[in-house]
Amino acid sequence: MNRRTRWMTLGGVALVAVAGMAAPLYASDTATSYADGAFRKLGRGVANIVTCPLELIRTPELVGRKDGYVAAMSTGLAQGAWHTVVRGLAGVWDVVTFYAAIPEGFRPLVTPEFIYAHGDWAE
Repeated sequence: MNRRTRWMTLGGVALVAVAGMAAPLYASDTATSYADGAFRKLGRGVANIVTCPLELIRTPELVGRKDGYVAAMSTGLAQGAWHTVVRGLAGVWDVVTFYAAIPEGFRPLVTPEFIYAHGDWAE
């Protein structure tokens, strides 16, 4: 593989990653067409794959707000590790099956749909 081909491949991968993360910003809450639902699902999947490690920060933060710092450092970390795995696998599922309306209406497998929404950790 020559230098130009490597740069073009890297650029293509970067473009797909950025488009996948930006798709949730421009998608509506309800899909107006089959293509809108499929592309929202694809964008959600890429975003969840990329951001799943942030569950190790997000979950202890939310547990700490509710139950205190001791709970955040014990229960929050354990829950964060589990949520990381679940969000990553849900993202892979969404990317692999983005073309199919599974589950019905392209609904997300995990709640919240995206880890960071409205300027704060989504709860």
